[in-house]
Amino acid sequence: MGVTGSQQNTDKKPVVIIIGGGYGGVEAAKKLDKSGHFFVILIDRKSYFLHNIAALRASVENEYARQIMIPYDKLLNNGCVIQAEVAAVTTEHILIHGSSTPMTFDYLIIATGSSYAFPAKVSDHNSAEAYLRYKQLREKIEKAQRILIVGGGPVGCELAGEIAEDFKNKQVTLIHSQTALINPNLFNPKFCQAIREQLESLDVKVLLNERIDLKPMLEDYKQSDMNYLEGEYTVNTDKQTPITSDLIFICTGTKVNNRSLDAFRLHFNAEGRINVNNHLQVPGYKNIFAIGDISSKETKMAFYAGAQASYVASVIKAMQQNKSFREYTAAKNRAMLVTIGRNGGVGQLPTSSQTVVGKTVVKLIKSKGMISRKYWSIMNQKYTPTANEQQSKETTIDREFDKSYNRKINALLTMDFTENEANDLLKGLPNRTLEAGQDYI
Repeated sequence: MGVTGSQQNTDKKPVVIIIGGGYGGVEAAKKLDKSGHFFVILIDRKSYFLHNIAALRASVENEYARQIMIPYDKLLNNGCVIQAEVAAVTTEHILIHGSSTPMTFDYLIIATGSSYAFPAKVSDHNSAEAYLRYKQLREKIEKAQRILIVGGGPVGCELAGEIAEDFKNKQVTLIHSQTALINPNLFNPKFCQAIREQLESLDVKVLLNERIDLKPMLEDYKQSDMNYLEGEYTVNTDKQTPITSDLIFICTGTKVNNRSLDAFRLHFNAEGRINVNNHLQVPGYKNIFAIGDISSKETKMAFYAGAQASYVASVIKAMQQNKSFREYTAAKNRAMLVTIGRNGGVGQLPTSSQTVVGKTVVKLIKSKGMISRKYWSIMNQKYTPTANEQQSKETTIDREFDKSYNRKINALLTMDFTENEANDLLKGLPNRTLEAGQDYI
């Protein structure tokens, strides 16, 4: 068990335990720690914060894995980060593996998140092991000639874009069982179509409304110690389309991390997430909250987890001061930003008209730097630009434009703005960067 930060609550401040050091857990910890009124204990099984928004780029860009694993050691001043495996969470205390002493709390925030197949997420406890895993995967991608990606959700689309842009000699095939990429029933069809067009412009072969029998493949997958399949496979889709590949990624499904939460099983929904009330509290427990992927609220995105974390931190501060607090306002409209390599991407903004933006906006917000600099800052760490960033040939005009325009697009990182603000954002685009035929609305 590793401990970073103050280990003794010498001032006897109210104790807030946060389980899970992902986007929501870190945001809540930082907000409560900054107030100076609480002793914050953040527990995570890893020794580092995983910036998994940028994880797929670490699969293709040499050394990029170092950008996505950020140390916890400077996060807290009034508390500590504990690297440990949580054995059980009850309504009164936490039990961790290797210790028989229960950890009691005044407030509890459950932010255990979810698991997804590597390379979208990585479970290694140590950053050196995770770094090696990404290094080995990049070598395998470089060696492979025919790559199959099963699943056309955001992970599958972004992985295809990263590989196709950095390894232009690869034959990349993306298969998706629905009639359009992502989910045409939930998102603007124009958003889904634009993603397909950008992938196909990078020579990705997109097969829609077809599926393959995953059962034989999954048997090999389970027997492997990797999260991808190597070796020559030839499969036929249900429409008898033959696909031969020597590297396969299965980008389907996510698993909610609720193994240690049996005490709250009565509050699980059908997906295994915890149902919460409009104050993000577990019903019946005013001092216990659930946020992010483990919570039943909202679409599962990093920016929504951050918003929930900020809200819960404000509620805990208000409760401690016997002040009133409002209900949480969930996002009314769906939003998503999908990168297609470092120079492309498509976004749907959270407006009632489902505003769609193209590569110029998405590159500025996400694709270019994957928001890495922001999260190094959040973790109170110094950011070191990558070799690609250092070699960037931006002009002085570009840099000045970024400074002024970023004041507008910062709102996009919280996904909190009005229809008029979205239109104003688009009007501010510099015409010199628009490509012929590019459509933003």
